[in-house]
Amino acid sequence: MNSLSTSLRTTGVSRGRRVSQICFLALTVFALGANQAFAQTAPAVVAVINLNQVAANSPGGKALSSRLEEFQQQAQRELGVLAGKAQDVRKQVAEGANTLTQEKVAELQKDYEDQQIAIRRLQESKQREAQKLQNEGLAEIEKQLKPVIEAVRVEGGYDLILNNAPGVIVLVGPRIDITKTVIDKLNAG
Repeated sequence: MNSLSTSLRTTGVSRGRRVSQICFLALTVFALGANQAFAQTAPAVVAVINLNQVAANSPGGKALSSRLEEFQQQAQRELGVLAGKAQDVRKQVAEGANTLTQEKVAELQKDYEDQQIAIRRLQESKQREAQKLQNEGLAEIEKQLKPVIEAVRVEGGYDLILNNAPGVIVLVGPRIDITKTVIDKLNAG
């Protein structure tokens, strides 16, 4: 600091100006040091994962898919039975339109309408059941995925893992896609 003071004194700079120059010089040195410290920090390590693909290829995802398919087939069978009954009633109305009494035709038409209402109710009920089954299955898969994804994050040194969802991620290179790594680790565990 003495050589700086001496240098400033010998150039004929006033005391107030010398203080300003010293402050400027100190700030410049500080800024350079801060810039070097910032430059030494590592850049963020980012990865992407296709969670839909991971879920579909996980043991839990495969089991859920199988359960949903079985449920859908059973629901279609039940709806088919009701639809068959409704068709039978409709056929009776069509065949007996000229031979049946008006009261009997009205009774059959009401029966047909009741069958249609029953079909709609069953469809709605089965849709709610399927949605509940899917939500419960996805929640279980999420529980299985969290520790695996965390382990891959730690092993890979990732600071941020994004879901490679359409409309969110525009373009991703294969180097940062960890989907296969997570699937392999999930299937191994």
